This record gives sequence, C-alpha cells and structure tokens, in this order.
Amino acid sequence: MGQQSIYINATTGDDRQDGSAAHPLKTLTTALARSTPGTTLHVAPGQYTAASGERFPLVLGTRLRLVGSGQGRTIIHGGGGFTHGAVGTVSLTCRLAETAQLEAATLTNPNPGGIGLWLGEGRAIIQSVTCQGCDRYGAVIAATALPTVLDSELVSNGTAGLALFQQGKGALVRLRCHQNATGIALHDQAAPLIQTCELTQNDMGIEIADQARPVLRGNRIRQNRGAGVQIRAQAQPDLGTPWDLGANVMRDNGGSDIHNQGSNLEICGNDVVPQNLQGAIALVSSALPDAVAVPAPLSSAAGDPAAPTPTPAPSPAPTPVGSQRFRDLGTHWAAPFVDGLADQELIKGFLDGSFRPDAPVTRAQFAALVVASFPDQPQHRPPVAFRDVAATYWGATVLDQAQRQGFLSGYPDGTMRPEQSITRIQAIVAIANGLALPTAGVDAIGIYRDRAQVPSYAVDGLAAATQQRLVVNAPEALVLRPVEPITRGEVAALVYQGRVHQGNATAIASPYIVEPDASQPLFSDIPNHWAADFIRGLATAQLVSGMKDGRFLPDEPMNRAQYAALVVQAFQPLPQRAAATFRDVPSNFWAADAIQQAYRGHLMSGFPDQTFGPQHPLLRVQVWVSLVDGLGLGSTAVDLNVLGQFTDYTQIPRYALKGLAIATTEGLVVNFPEVDTLRPNQIATRGEVCALVYQALVASDRLPPQPSPYIASPQRVSG
Repeated sequence: MGQQSIYINATTGDDRQDGSAAHPLKTLTTALARSTPGTTLHVAPGQYTAASGERFPLVLGTRLRLVGSGQGRTIIHGGGGFTHGAVGTVSLTCRLAETAQLEAATLTNPNPGGIGLWLGEGRAIIQSVTCQGCDRYGAVIAATALPTVLDSELVSNGTAGLALFQQGKGALVRLRCHQNATGIALHDQAAPLIQTCELTQNDMGIEIADQARPVLRGNRIRQNRGAGVQIRAQAQPDLGTPWDLGANVMRDNGGSDIHNQGSNLEICGNDVVPQNLQGAIALVSSALPDAVAVPAPLSSAAGDPAAPTPTPAPSPAPTPVGSQRFRDLGTHWAAPFVDGLADQELIKGFLDGSFRPDAPVTRAQFAALVVASFPDQPQHRPPVAFRDVAATYWGATVLDQAQRQGFLSGYPDGTMRPEQSITRIQAIVAIANGLALPTAGVDAIGIYRDRAQVPSYAVDGLAAATQQRLVVNAPEALVLRPVEPITRGEVAALVYQGRVHQGNATAIASPYIVEPDASQPLFSDIPNHWAADFIRGLATAQLVSGMKDGRFLPDEPMNRAQYAALVVQAFQPLPQRAAATFRDVPSNFWAADAIQQAYRGHLMSGFPDQTFGPQHPLLRVQVWVSLVDGLGLGSTAVDLNVLGQFTDYTQIPRYALKGLAIATTEGLVVNFPEVDTLRPNQIATRGEVCALVYQALVASDRLPPQPSPYIASPQRVSG
C-alpha cells in the first residue's frame, strides 16, 4: 500500500466523511486521531481554531506529516494546557513527536503563556512554518531534541521567537526572526547550529545564557533595538575559530553588536565593528591550511617523543581490564587499546615505565603512530619539503610518509608545525582521510550531544569514522569534545579501531566505542558513484531506501511503479484529474495507491489500451517531461536554443522539446559521464532518477543545491 493521505478543510469539510480529497474532514483533531505512522495530512487554507472544533494542543505523532497551503493561508490558532519542567504550565498549540514533519503552516497562540510549537524529542523536521503573535514563545526546543528547522519565520512573539532549553540542539537554517522580544534565546546546555539566519528589529537578537554552546555561522544579526548577541554566565558560543570561520554579520544594532558578560571569548572571520563589541572579546586571525590539510592545532605541547616501531603481524587483543605493561594506566579506560598496540610493538612508553595516557599528542607523534600502524597505505601524494622540518629532526621521515599517505598536510606558508598539538576532531578526520573510509550520511553525527561543535570541514570525515566504529569517547561515548587536544590514550584507541577496521586487530568490547545509528541511510555500493550525493540527499530526507543487503543498485533500471512511488513520496501531488482504472494494476498491487496519486497529479499517465505498465522501465526523457509537467515548472515562453549545448539534441523526441528545454533552464538535466550528452532515449537508472528528482526538489525550494560537475548549465548555449 502507498502512504496514506488525509485531507482537511475547515470551511467545506465534515468529520463524518472519509478524509479523501473529494470528501475532506473538518478538523485536524479528527484527522490526527485517524492517522497512523506514515500518514500525510493535507490542510486547506482556513482558520483551525477551538471555535471550528479543534482540541489543543495538537500532537503530531511519529512519522506524521502535516502540510499546509503556504503563504500564511493555513492558520492554526489557539492552545491548550501543557506542562513541562523547562517552562512550567503553559498554553500550547502544537507538539511534534519523533520524526514528525510540519510544513507550510502558521501557528499563533495569544493565550497567556502561549507557545506555538513544541519540539521536545527526536528529529522532527519543520519547513516553511511561521510562528507569530504567541504570548510567550513562538517555538521551543527542549530536552534532547535534534530537530531540523528550515526556511521558517518567528515574528512578533512575546518572550522570544525561538527558545532552547536543557540539551536542545538541532539545525536552525535560514530562519527569519523579526520583531520579537528576543529573536533566539538559549538556556541550560543548549547547543544548536544556527546557520544563515536573519535576526532583525528584535529587542535583542540572540541571548546565550547558562552553559549554552551554540555554533553560529553565516548569520545576519542587524538593526536590533538592543544587543545583537548577548552572552551571559558560563555560556561558550562558537562565533568562528581560526579553522572554521564564523562569517556572521553583526552590525548596526542599537546596543552592542556583541555584549559578552561571561568569560573570555575569541571569535574569528565575522563582519563586526570592534568599537561596537563590549566585554572580553578577542578578534583572532584565520589559520586555515590548504583544502586537504588537518586544521591548525589549538596549542603546542612539546614532550618526549614516544616513537613507535612498525610490525606487519597483528596480535590477539588483550583482556580489556587495566594495563599489563604501563604502571600509570591501572584501570584507565584506554588501557586495553594501549596494550593492544604495545603487544604488536606499535607503541612505546617512556623510560620510567609510564605511558602518560592523558598527555596531549603533537602532530609529529601522531604521524609516527599512524605510519607505523598503517604501513601498507598507498602513497598517493608527491613529497613536500616543509621549511620547519629539518632533515635531522627525529620525525622528519614519518611526517613525510604521513603526508604522502594522506594522513597529514602542510600549511599554506610551507610549514608542517610538527610540535603543535592535534585536536580530537583533527585526528579523527586524519584517520578517515588516510584510510579512505567509505562515505556515510551526514546524519550519522546526529547521535553526538555536542555535534553542533563539529567544524563544517570535519562533518564528512566524522560521519565516515562513526559509521565504521573508529570513534572512541570517554567518559561519555556520545560526547565528542571535538576541539579539545587529543591525548595519548585517545589516539591509541582511535588507531586501534582503525586497525580493527582493516582486519589487523581483534575487536575489543568497550562501552566507549561509539555505535553508529543503524537507522542512518548508508548504501555499500555508492561511495564512489557519481550520483552518491543525490542518493544520500534523498535518503536523508527519507525519500528512498536500498536493498535488504545494504546496497542501492544505482546502475540498475527503475521501473514505472518504483518511479511513481518515489515522486509521490517526494512531491505529494494534489489531484488534478479524476482517477483512472488500469487493467494491469490490481488493487492489491504494492504501488497501486502511488500510481493513482501520480496519475491524478499529472506526474504520470497510462497507455491508450488502459494499461500502466508498472514493470516497464523509464526512459531518461520521460523522467524530465514527467517532472516538468507534474510540477508546473517553467513558463509558456521557453528558448529551445538552450538545447543546442547537447551533442545529441537531434535525438530528442518532438513532443519533449519544450519540456526538456524547461528542464535544462530549471537545472534538472544531469548527465554522466559527459555533461553535454543527453542520451534521451536510454533507460534511466536508479541513480539517474535520484539525481533528476533531487534537482526537481531543489527547483521547488525543497532541498539545498548539491554541487556536481554533471548538472547541465542553461548558460551554455551554442552559437
């Protein structure tokens, strides 16, 4: 069966009806009561209030999706009693459970203590939602919730547009916070990523209090009546570091652009006026190395080098209780990993019999250990002469080999900085790069409580290392502490897990090894595939899945039934014509509902003999025409000359010329291996269809653009 849809219309609906498009329900309350996981609620324009029959707060359960009509026309107004330790007893409009989705609706709650939206668990998705005119908060993120909030507005709310409490995290992207008392307020241990948001004309832009640790990147915080950013108590925001620039614009606020009432704060790479900064704030310089380098370490920590000695033969893992070799390990959590490497003569201690597991590790010491532990990794880079590594330096040889193998890189000034410490995230990314770990979905890092502290350059490497069980964190497995200097014990655990991954060491049972979230999308056969980013993007949005054995089969054909299921899931088309009967699609066929919905939404059609051909493969040109027609892309006036950039444009069927020209102009044409060759009449593969559907979602402003050299440009018109 396809995904269930229920239609609601406060004006014409009736709760005694079946909830179909032709016979909608009247209230969201009744629709939610009839919903099961996977249901999509299509909500017509109108006012959904207690007077119209709603009972608040409304609760969107697991895997429910509520889609309004957009443009402020679907208004959910009012609230009901709700109690939570973070806010006490309040009036609440709507609460989202694990993986629920809310799109294109306006929430307003002027009741005393009114809150529009509550996100207190799991990974809900909110997109194009407006929370407006709420007495207290437009929206709240609390507990350990990890929501994604995109392209939404928080306007004219009493205490704050958006408030985060407890360990609330998540990604806040392209939000507009306007005319609130406070745009975004962070309390307790909240640690979200706040990216490309606009905070203007609030009494205060962002308040960061208690022990909050948000990461701010690329935001515009301007023309607020008071402070742009106010920092209090023990809060430690990340407003840019030398290795991950802030790129925030903080100017023209009525008070200070940044008012730091807490401890010393270093910021880097923002557009600020120093005279408008108040408190202990230091502007530091960028220290970014080249594109493949491990970023600049936090501090220097010279010490006695404990240079390891390589050996090709793995040994059995020791019993993970204490250390049998080093007097200062005792029952240290890293002891079994250290002993495991020592048993294989890959690591040594100091002359006094100690190992010093909590001492920081320099770049040279790190290079020595990885070169010894992974001697068979290919050397795929040319040698580099670093001006701060003399030929007589003890680590010159291992630094050279680590650089050639891809574990380390130098800096733009020609240095290697061998005596600087390496941070935890730098070491993890270095191992991921050097071992060429398979790529993983970026959602893999969502399990870390402090994932908002992960620099943007490190996300892919960390996701790969997490998926392969290389990451070891103590004392709490899900607390990464990414920018702290890594210790000798931590490096030993990381390297040991790398050898386990290669089959050169026996796995050790440890509660500190991070177990990947099995629900994260990962397909074993796409790491080096040209369409991998498009496939992962759709999988992350829960629009595609793979085979039971973990493969995706990107080069296999996609049939018409599979395509119908995909486009219905991706676009949720509304009916535009009456249903049809296809004699080769029985009612119990797995995709029967999706085929009808795709047909009624003008995304697909049948054949003249009243068949649909569910098992027939799709041609590439049919996919483009389907997306253009079904989504209403482009305009009636289109320049067919845009097709002249393709070497085989003469093979385009006459009926498809206009549609393919529109598809090109809208960025839907993706060609591999040659971007200027359409192959319009070839069968479309699963990977190709994913790329085209992803681009259609980009054109519909549903997903962010994905850079690819295979996307055809509408500007390349032949003359």
